[in-house]
Amino acid sequence: MAEKYVENHTIACYEADANQWLRPTAMLDWMQEIAGRDATRLGFGYDQLQENHTAWVLSRTHVRFHQYPKWRNTVNLQTWHKGAFKVLYLRDFLLTDEAGETLVSATTSWLIIDMNTRRMVRNPELASSPDTCVFEHAIEEPADKIVLPENVEPQLATTHKVVWSDIDTMAHVNNVRYVCWALDAVSRSILQENPLKEIIVNYDAEVLLGEEVQLYLVTEPTNEGLVVYIQGRVEDKPRFCVKLVF
Repeated sequence: MAEKYVENHTIACYEADANQWLRPTAMLDWMQEIAGRDATRLGFGYDQLQENHTAWVLSRTHVRFHQYPKWRNTVNLQTWHKGAFKVLYLRDFLLTDEAGETLVSATTSWLIIDMNTRRMVRNPELASSPDTCVFEHAIEEPADKIVLPENVEPQLATTHKVVWSDIDTMAHVNNVRYVCWALDAVSRSILQENPLKEIIVNYDAEVLLGEEVQLYLVTEPTNEGLVVYIQGRVEDKPRFCVKLVF
C-alpha cells in the first residue's frame, strides 16, 4: 500500500487573519500544492499528465475546521490518494498540531480532462491500485452536490470581473479564488461573530479571464449552524457554488 505524503509547515503572517488565526483559504492553498507534489511522487502529477495532453481539475471540496491554529504555529499536513468514486478520483487531507490533534480534515474529488477538448477522460489505473492508494478517510463520504434551499430566492450580493491575478496555470480562475469571493460576499458581522466550521465547494464549469461573475447569496439558519450559500453565475448560468457553515 502507498504511504501518505507528509509536510510540516509553520504558519506565516500572510496565512493568518486579523485575529492571528489560520485563514481558511490558506488551508485550501496548501491542499492544492501538496496534492500536486504527491501526485508527482506517485507518477501522475502535472508533468506526467501533460505528456498525454491531460490535466487534473478539481470538481468538489469539503473541508471541516475542528480547531484553528495560529500564526507561527507549526502544523503537520498529510494527503493521500484513496481511489475512485464513479468518475471522480478522491484525495483526502489532514492537518494536525505538533501533539497530533486534528485541526482540519478534508476530502476532494477530481477529474482528468483532455486539455484540447476540455472534456473528461478516464484513467482506470488510478482507480484502486494498492501502489498509489491509501484506503483511509479524513472525511468518509465524498463531497456532496450542493442543493440551494427551496422557496428562497437567491439575492445578488456583488459582482466580480475576473482579473489576471485570479488566473492559474490552467488559464482559468484558480479554485481557491472562488472561496475568497464567497467569503468576501458574506457580511462582516457573520464573519466576526461566527467561526467558520465547514466549506463545501462545487466547481461546475470553469470561469475565464475577463468574465463578469454575479455572486448570489442565500442565508439559512439550520440545526448544524448558520449556513450561507454563494452561487457564482456568468450570464445567469451557474458556474460554481460554495456552502459555508458557521
